Amino acid sequence: MSREIVPGMVPKEPWMTEELQTSLKEIATAGKVTCTQVHYFARQQSIELNKMRLLLDFCGIKVTECQLGCF
Repeated sequence: MSREIVPGMVPKEPWMTEELQTSLKEIATAGKVTCTQVHYFARQQSIELNKMRLLLDFCGIKVTECQLGCF
């Protein structure tokens, strides 16, 4: 199940710092990250997984190889 990601549809929240966005974009390859990378990034940055979805959508990054169908 894949859905179109439209950057800008998700409003920016105060916790979505430029630093977080840059760090996330650095680990993405061609606008995609694996589920494992997302879990690791979220744990390292102390971001709840339900909020991680918002950050990914805000940055226009898709998740591949999702382990649980969360993303």
